[in-house]
Amino acid sequence: MKIVKVLMIVMFAAVMGCSSGSDDSGPQVGGPTDDINPGGSDDDDPSTDDEIPVEDPFVYDATEDLKDVASFPIGNIVSANKLASTSTDNTTFKQVLNAEYNSITSEYQMKMNIMFTAPDTYDFSDGDAIVAYAKENGLRVHGHALIWHEAIPSWLNEFAGTDEEFEAQVEGFVKAAVAHFAEAEDDGGNPIVASWDVVNEYFDGAAVRNSLFTQRIGNDFIKKAFQWAREADPDVKLFYNDYNIAGQVDKRNAIIGMVNDFITNSIPIDGIGMQMHLNHDWPSSDLPLAIQAISDTGLLVHLSELDVKVNYGDDINSLTEERAGAQELQYQRAGYYYTTIVPAAQQFGITLWGFRDRDSWLYDNGSDWPLLYDNDFNTKVSHRGLVAGLNGENPE
Repeated sequence: MKIVKVLMIVMFAAVMGCSSGSDDSGPQVGGPTDDINPGGSDDDDPSTDDEIPVEDPFVYDATEDLKDVASFPIGNIVSANKLASTSTDNTTFKQVLNAEYNSITSEYQMKMNIMFTAPDTYDFSDGDAIVAYAKENGLRVHGHALIWHEAIPSWLNEFAGTDEEFEAQVEGFVKAAVAHFAEAEDDGGNPIVASWDVVNEYFDGAAVRNSLFTQRIGNDFIKKAFQWAREADPDVKLFYNDYNIAGQVDKRNAIIGMVNDFITNSIPIDGIGMQMHLNHDWPSSDLPLAIQAISDTGLLVHLSELDVKVNYGDDINSLTEERAGAQELQYQRAGYYYTTIVPAAQQFGITLWGFRDRDSWLYDNGSDWPLLYDNDFNTKVSHRGLVAGLNGENPE
């Protein structure tokens, strides 16, 4: 998205007055963008009136939109609230979304804790609003996520019934959610919700995570979850999604072992989501190796939650040109290796995990800058790096 175009949108909206590891031990992040190029205005100094403005080293004027560069879907996260809002910021957000992306993922409103409100009781309204927006704007929806240990409704955490009754509640939810969203179709009769992360983060390192689901259903709950989802919709693509698949070899091998067991025993699975929560310098050599290893399973490959931290060591107080350049290179590497390693038939797409730095889950009170747009929706040089990678420009 061109900087000028975004600024015009913001100016127009203002005038109209709208309202509103092995990096398990690896670094965490956050990020600001306000005053990246601080300094006073030259408006009061007549001697500067004819000077050529200094180019901002942290942003660039993009000439290509992401979805037009890639031969596979490019996605980002949304919420029903933002999609419904007419604030200046959210009007610009939707403009960027529709220009740059053709796939969307609900950041949190299609998870169990939001949709599963009481025993045998469901509220799909936020998800329905997201799907309606997708239908209106020709976007694909990737469902995220049916079962995740950090998104359990409080009533289910405290469920006093037997383990068999607990399992029946989880089974009922998975089937109800998948079946409900399977009903949404575009004007051509194609499903809008094309896929689901059935289980998110089943592994803790190379071991099965001790969660409420393993405690009450057993370690094989993941197999049952995929079977329940398939029974509810024979066509939707079913994904397993996890982090540090790149960067933590033992975890990756455990996931591949599970997937091979699924395939051998006819447990339905269509793809693997590789959460790409990267650092500017991690992983390095393992990134292409990981993408190759997951691709070798023969399943669909989704780079599902791409962002790149630049200050995980808290060693900088503001974004530096050196760190911005390293981030640009890491985005290029992710785009390049996915584009060139994964066979076209297995390329499910890349999903970015946020728009502006200040909106990132990694923002951390303004101490990191992990995304593609600054706080004014200008395209950062990190965006340039991803475009270069998608265009097949080798970063090494």
